[in-house]
Amino acid sequence: MSLSKTQSYRLGGLLAVMANDEIDLDLIKESIEDGFVIYTNGRLKLSEDGLSEKNRLCTLAGLNIKYKSEAKRCHTNTNTRIAK
Repeated sequence: MSLSKTQSYRLGGLLAVMANDEIDLDLIKESIEDGFVIYTNGRLKLSEDGLSEKNRLCTLAGLNIKYKSEAKRCHTNTNTRIAK
């Protein structure tokens, strides 16, 4: 399934936050207002809701993009093998 323009824009912003990349100011404001991104210790970070939204959008797009900590958490919860 393909993402809508809005979903693609949002996913791009969430992935940019993950990568600590340059992000459009309007997108950041919107993501903070929606509770997906928080500003802490001088940098932007995905909130728990942001992680859930990123995972939801990635699933819809057929992608599997995770932080190492997310992969470890999934690995301890299942017997799925994680590639190194």
